[in-house]
Amino acid sequence: MALDVQTAVPIVDGTTITRDEFYTKYYNPQRPVVLRGLWKPYPAYTKWTMDFFKQSMGNIEVGLFGNRKEDLSKTLQEPNEIMRFDDYLNLIEREPSDLRLFLFPVFKHKPELLKDFDYPAIVKGYVKIPFMFFGPPKSIVRMHQDIDMGNVFLTQFHGTKRVLLFSPDQSTLLYRLPFNVHSTVDVDHPDYNEYPGLKYVKGMSAVLEHGDTLFMPSGYWHHIEYLTGGFGLAVRTLANTIPVKLKGVWYIAILRNIDNLLRKINKEKWFAYKKKIAKERAKKAIKKIGENQEIKQLGGFHNSLLVVFVTILNGG
Repeated sequence: MALDVQTAVPIVDGTTITRDEFYTKYYNPQRPVVLRGLWKPYPAYTKWTMDFFKQSMGNIEVGLFGNRKEDLSKTLQEPNEIMRFDDYLNLIEREPSDLRLFLFPVFKHKPELLKDFDYPAIVKGYVKIPFMFFGPPKSIVRMHQDIDMGNVFLTQFHGTKRVLLFSPDQSTLLYRLPFNVHSTVDVDHPDYNEYPGLKYVKGMSAVLEHGDTLFMPSGYWHHIEYLTGGFGLAVRTLANTIPVKLKGVWYIAILRNIDNLLRKINKEKWFAYKKKIAKERAKKAIKKIGENQEIKQLGGFHNSLLVVFVTILNGG
């Protein structure tokens, strides 16, 4: 049985939605939405193609990351393979692979590309450090939260990808590992015996095509599958509230460094300990859900008795 991700992320016209409407309906309440055509006014919308990148910067070397299914304790810090950029683009157009170009600082190599777009006026307070993501068909970005806890605007320029989203209040039931922002669960093939908390999670899904911008609120878990080879660009704003902003700073400055240090000391034991803690937390959350359901059922029973009693008093 697959996870409950039947709810579709709503789609709105990104060319007509106003800032006030976006803030009221999505940004302030932190609700995901697909903004279709948001980047249409910018040259990048039509200019950025596979051929464009092959011709303009195909000779640079890029570090590529695999899914690392063989070792979920690892994070995306060291590339699995180095390849020429044009060779990689040919690869992702041609065949499936698990090699992705992750957080690619394309503008560092070609700063003039910054002239091809601006930051949409739909929101203010952008962190103006954009990154690009490239992936071949069938490659997977395992489920995670962004460590800075920012709001993300992910725009698709070529190809299609499927995105599954889960709100941050479901982190415990998704078996979030302590000291980082990853989970060991397989969203596409959930093991309910190993991870019973997954029975209680509910997510949303979206398929992004050319010109779609997905707004992912702060702390949202996301699992991404490239349905075809393609690429997109992400820009972000800081989290909406001071506590969540501080959480992002804490994750980046403190927790990540502790995690890296303890992994170096004893990777296997540290990873086993984190999985154990994640399962213990989920077990407590499941127990609490059961207790709440019992209270609701008991309340419903009492209400039924009250109705019967009142009916009898009224001579019914």
